[in-house]
Amino acid sequence: MTQPVITQRRIFKSAITSRKVIQELITLMMVGELVCPGEDVWLVSPWITDVPLLDNKAGSFDAVNPEWGHREIRLTDVAVQLMSGGTAVSIITRPDDHNQAFLRRLQEAADSAAVGNMLTTTIRERLHTKGILTSRGFLSGSMNLTYSGLDLNEELITYDTDEQVLSVARLAFANYADAP
Repeated sequence: MTQPVITQRRIFKSAITSRKVIQELITLMMVGELVCPGEDVWLVSPWITDVPLLDNKAGSFDAVNPEWGHREIRLTDVAVQLMSGGTAVSIITRPDDHNQAFLRRLQEAADSAAVGNMLTTTIRERLHTKGILTSRGFLSGSMNLTYSGLDLNEELITYDTDEQVLSVARLAFANYADAP
């Protein structure tokens, strides 16, 4: 008898269920892309900050980038490393001063690493969609890419690996980026 292939997981994050489940999932998504780069990564979040994504205090990710040092690796670090490996990074967010500060910092880091051409940012006034889309997975739900979204708020998150779901999400995100 053939076992069904599970392609979706729902996570209800609250004060009781720790951030670790979401953090580990995002870590696996990002490390997967860093080790075996895909064509693009999409980060769609109405509010976005330079949140820590990988804990390298013990040197666990030294093989990915030994120059990171033993510290928390932030979204900017991961995005620049992805772009350095040939992955285009597209960010869609809202027009907010908080977001603009992050986007400027990311663009400066990308330009400094000579990969600024691999970064695309789109500002959408009414954006409420949230998601991280890589070549192998799609994390979506209620969570913004902020400290509150990752650490404080109660959130419902869905992680999909189904190719059809990934394709639909990629088309939708591309439409967000192309539409006025």
